[in-house]
Amino acid sequence: MKSCISKIRELINKPILNSLLSKDHKKWILMCGSLDAIQSAQMAVDGYNGLNEDNIRDIGPHLIIYGLLQAFYVQQDAVSNMCNSMDIDLLKIEDIKTQHPELYEIRQLRNKGIGHPTPSSKYKISTHGMLIDNDFVKLFNYAETGKFSSAEYKISDCIEKQSQSLREILQKAIEKMVSIEKEHKDKHKQKKLRECFSCDHSYCFEKIFGAISLIETGKAAIVPEKIRFALSKTKELIEAVDRFEGEITKRGLQDYDTSLVRLEIERSKYPLEKLKEYFSPDLKCPLNSQDARAYADSARINVLSLIEHAEILDNNYMSTD
Repeated sequence: MKSCISKIRELINKPILNSLLSKDHKKWILMCGSLDAIQSAQMAVDGYNGLNEDNIRDIGPHLIIYGLLQAFYVQQDAVSNMCNSMDIDLLKIEDIKTQHPELYEIRQLRNKGIGHPTPSSKYKISTHGMLIDNDFVKLFNYAETGKFSSAEYKISDCIEKQSQSLREILQKAIEKMVSIEKEHKDKHKQKKLRECFSCDHSYCFEKIFGAISLIETGKAAIVPEKIRFALSKTKELIEAVDRFEGEITKRGLQDYDTSLVRLEIERSKYPLEKLKEYFSPDLKCPLNSQDARAYADSARINVLSLIEHAEILDNNYMSTD
C-alpha cells in the first residue's frame, strides 16, 4: 500500500499530469482528500501490525479493534472516492458486494460489529455481538426469530485481504494516470512550446533598450527607423507571449505550476503593451525614459522566465518517465 500511495503522489505532482487532473477543482480536492484518507487509514493498519501483546493489553483490545475496523471502512470509501475523482469505475461502494466480495465481507464485519450492532428501526431485526480473542473476532447474530448464528474472522487475514484488493485497485488507478499523461504527451510532443518564442528575445530587447536611449537623448527624430524597428520587435514579443498562452490553454495547462506562469504571462504582456504605446508615434504616451526602462526590464525578466518554463515543459513532453 505504501508504495502505491507514494507512486500516486509522485504522479499527481508531475507538472503535466497535475495540470490535467486539477482542471476540475472539485474533483482535484476529492482526489487529494481521498489520498490523505487512504494514507491515514493505512497508518492505523500499520500501527496495529506493530503492536505486541503488552501494547494490546495496555491500550485495550476493544479500542484497538474498533479503530482498526473503522480504518478498513474509511480506507475503502477513500479508494472509491479517489477512483470517482478520476472517472474510473474500479471500486463502487454500491456494487462492492458483487465486484469485491472480500472487501464487502470486511465492510460487513465493521457494520455489524461496531457500526450498527443493534436494531435502529423496524427493518433491522437482528442484533449483533462481538467477542475479541487475540487475533480473532467472533461475530454473533441474534435474529428476531430466535435463530442464532456466529462467524469467526482472523484480523491478520482481513488486513491481508484488504491490502491485496486495494493494492490491485490502486495499481489500476496508477496505470490509468500513466495512460492519461502518455496520451496527452503523444498528442502534443511534436510541437515545441519553445517555438512559440521564435524571435530572438535577446536581440529584441537590445533594440528596445537602444531605442529608449535614442528617445532619452533626443536623437529619435534623426533615426526614426530605429524607433519603428523597436516597435516591431515589441509587437513580436507580444505575439510570442500570446502564442505561448494560447498553446498552454489549448493543452489544458493553464494552471501549470499553480498560478506562477499565468502571473508571468501577465507581467510580460502588460509592460510590453506599455512599450508599444511608448514607441507608437501616433499615441501620446505619458511614459518617460525611466518608466520605459523599468517596463523593459520587467518584460525581459518575465519573458525569459516563460521561455525557461517552455523548455521545461518540452522536456517533460519528451520524457518517458
